[in-house]
Amino acid sequence: MIRELAELLRLVGEAPEAEQLADALWLAERLGPSASSAGPAGSLVTVARPDGTPGTVEQLPLEIPASAASVAAPEERVIGRGSESRMAFYLPEARPAPGGAGGERIRLLAPAALPQRLALARSLRPLTRRVPSWDMTVLDEEATVEGIVDTAQWSPVLRPAPSRWLDLVVVVDDSVSMAVWGDTVKEFLSILGSVGAFRSVQHWLLPTEEIPSHGIVLRPPTARPGERLLDRSPLGIVDPTGRRIVLVASDYVSPSWADGTLDRLLHTWGQYGPVALVQLLPRRMWKRSALSVHEVKLRSGMPGAPNTRLVVTPLEGNPSARHRFAASAMAVPVLELDPRWLGPWAALVSGETSAWDTLATMVPASPAAGASGPPPPTARMTASPDDLVRDFTQHASPMAIRLASHLAAVPLSLPVMRLVQQAVCGNSRPSVLTEILFTGLVTRADQDLTDTPADEILSVSFDFCPGVRQVLLDGARQSQILHTLSCVTEWLFGRLQRSGTPTTDFTALLDGEATAVDAARSVRPFAIVTAQALRHLSERYEGLARQLEESAPLGASCPSPISTVPAQAEPLSVNGTVPPVGVLLDRDELLAEIHAGAFGGRSAGLVLTAREGGGATSTAARYVAMYGHAYDHVAWVTAERPSAGRELPALLRATGGRSTATWLLVVDDARPEDLPASLPDGPGTVLVTSADGGWPNGFVSRSVPSFKRATSIRFLLDRVRGLTAPVALRIAARLDDVPLALAIAARLLLRLAPDALLTALGADPEPRAQPAAPLDDPVAKVCALAQDHAVRECPAAAPLLDLCAVLAGGPVPTRFLAQALPRTYDVAMAALADAALVTATDDGMTVFIAPAVQRVRREHMAMAEVVAAQRLARATFVTWRTAVATPVGDGSGILDLTRHLEPMGALGDADPAVREAVREQVRLLAEYGDIEGALAWGKLALERLEEQVGTDSTELSQLLSQMTSDAAGDKKQQGP
Repeated sequence: MIRELAELLRLVGEAPEAEQLADALWLAERLGPSASSAGPAGSLVTVARPDGTPGTVEQLPLEIPASAASVAAPEERVIGRGSESRMAFYLPEARPAPGGAGGERIRLLAPAALPQRLALARSLRPLTRRVPSWDMTVLDEEATVEGIVDTAQWSPVLRPAPSRWLDLVVVVDDSVSMAVWGDTVKEFLSILGSVGAFRSVQHWLLPTEEIPSHGIVLRPPTARPGERLLDRSPLGIVDPTGRRIVLVASDYVSPSWADGTLDRLLHTWGQYGPVALVQLLPRRMWKRSALSVHEVKLRSGMPGAPNTRLVVTPLEGNPSARHRFAASAMAVPVLELDPRWLGPWAALVSGETSAWDTLATMVPASPAAGASGPPPPTARMTASPDDLVRDFTQHASPMAIRLASHLAAVPLSLPVMRLVQQAVCGNSRPSVLTEILFTGLVTRADQDLTDTPADEILSVSFDFCPGVRQVLLDGARQSQILHTLSCVTEWLFGRLQRSGTPTTDFTALLDGEATAVDAARSVRPFAIVTAQALRHLSERYEGLARQLEESAPLGASCPSPISTVPAQAEPLSVNGTVPPVGVLLDRDELLAEIHAGAFGGRSAGLVLTAREGGGATSTAARYVAMYGHAYDHVAWVTAERPSAGRELPALLRATGGRSTATWLLVVDDARPEDLPASLPDGPGTVLVTSADGGWPNGFVSRSVPSFKRATSIRFLLDRVRGLTAPVALRIAARLDDVPLALAIAARLLLRLAPDALLTALGADPEPRAQPAAPLDDPVAKVCALAQDHAVRECPAAAPLLDLCAVLAGGPVPTRFLAQALPRTYDVAMAALADAALVTATDDGMTVFIAPAVQRVRREHMAMAEVVAAQRLARATFVTWRTAVATPVGDGSGILDLTRHLEPMGALGDADPAVREAVREQVRLLAEYGDIEGALAWGKLALERLEEQVGTDSTELSQLLSQMTSDAAGDKKQQGP
């Protein structure tokens, strides 16, 4: 049995020694089998018996791309020993189990990024020597006993404890290209930590692409991309005692390696200890990197000699390099991640050998020296696309050439490139992909292609050089393009499905189905490249390609779904005032569902319900902007009180079931009693926004969710420069991801320090604090903070806030507010708008006030302040009502004041001027055609007068009687 095990290990290239084999058997007996040990990387597959039932398998060779399988659900297990029957493996969601039965998810070990882990660890054994410690001691038993015998005194004798010899610092290039080598670097760090040769293993990132703007710094691997708070000086890793090794891992394609920028850094490190460069590219590709390497013989006179003390001699056959070896130049060995390179280097550092023939790059001592190597391949952009592809095919491997033709059909994001590589090349090494990225075909992506949605399903980093993609597509077969598009589309739709997008597939996309096209357009880089590939396939896809390339409307968070109605050149005509679209992200899917429901005949009444500040009104406003052209008539009204159905304008009553024209009526901030008990049967849609979740039959209610946490964080980071992600996370958690609260908080952060805002919100401002529980009323809390801050900065904002607090929520004519506060209106309105407490329409004629802003202000006002603000509002109403001679159709907005009469106290005011203004307002409603609304407001005015002052208005009573008689006559004349 032992011989068989040893022979099996030799076959896989790991020949163990007797002592190691004995240790392994001893550990195996005591540890026992583990059902959860899947290793550092694994792949989820589903296993099913031929009869469709799940089970295990005895032995079945299988090659599965680990990255493609890693998207499965977390329910999994590892294949154990023993067998019940042979079974078929397949990737998650790749196809249903045989016979329609479900399968069982299991985990298979994925191929290691570094297949020679044990050999690599052994190659570093020369570094495992022990030396006397400088700061730790142990008891010397023999010397202690001898001392007791000699002196008769019980005094312990201590000696330096044995300690590992060296520290190790691994500096990893943090350029975008290094993302290809992420798994390789991770496994290499794991090997270094398990060798047991080093006192400590440190890991730092070197952001080479930020050097031109921020200088040379080291960044811990835990830092987020672009986070600079944890940056450290590269001199901090220098050990003056010389007991520290520095390994720099990179592919050396960043321009900073070519222009000599990092020479001074390498020379400084090399003065204090051993420094080596770990080249991740395969040997045959080194000439395409920024390093210039030479064949040399390195001699070391002592263990752990710093690079500046190495004696460098050019090898015979390389005399041309002699001029590069100035006396002050320093040699830095260049290593592959291979035992054949690491072993001799470790022997030279440890002193086991004194000379080594190898490859090294020469670092000049003077920082003004020239570049250390040829310019990076990304700078060679002058050749034509045909020449670039021709040069690539002459030097690249056949596998890389094949992969390039497949990648031409998809956007060059790292997840997609890895997926295509696994599908086309199997378990190939990252260097295959590197041949494409850095051999002149690829450049950085343009800025407009990096505009990705909130969840960043596709984070595009690269793009083919201009014209190269088309040349590659011309040389690819149609079946090849279809295969690649199908593979990537299924992966993309799977990711979108887990984010909440309806299920779809590649066939649906090619058929032009709306859901599939909407999902594809939600990731713009994918849509643009897919459109180009589809045009190359056939002219029949030209229409689909144009749809995929359509841009999102201005202000959208990501490309919007495609409307089934062609866009019209003329502006949309709306009866009423539509509020500005406020904070609106991640709503395109919901808008598509609303439109599908409106035109699908499922319901004529759709209700969007949301908590206060949740964005129901903004969603409805965006729907009008996106899909309004699909209707012949569009109207927007804001619910008023009292509610007697007179909300519905003449559009709804006239169209009813007697017209073929389609109409859309949006009723904002409504309650169930604000609408008629039954909706008309005509070809129209009533879209309601409400904070009330209980709606009767005949209405389809749809909840508008708050932001996703990732969306909230991105929203804050995009609007507040310098804000860190951990702080944004704690603010978003405290505000419960409510859109309005986040919008106001973002404006506050432009004036307050993040710690001050967290403290004001009742959260712990400490950097390491955990996110606090959400506030019970986050909108009210942040509104109160914003109002206090606005009033402190602009005292004139206080009277305007008081005036707004005694009006109804929703639209207020700008002229009304300006007439009430003529001297301070402009500066006060600017302060409130800057704090996101009010918003104005594009034409500046109407101001919208969130009910939460009014509620919070009203709660902080004394009764005398409320009475004074109401008195000011009524006086302005009387003045304005008297001044407007012809209000109907002149755009004065006088009709919009009707909904504000009750909160300002005008309906119950016994002042003759106010009573006359209210009577004229009721008459105006009747003249405008809203008889039902005029009667409702008139009756309410009579009730308020009776309640407040115990009197009646004879003129108003006579007007209502006349209106009632006229309405009855009109109804009798029309007949049944």
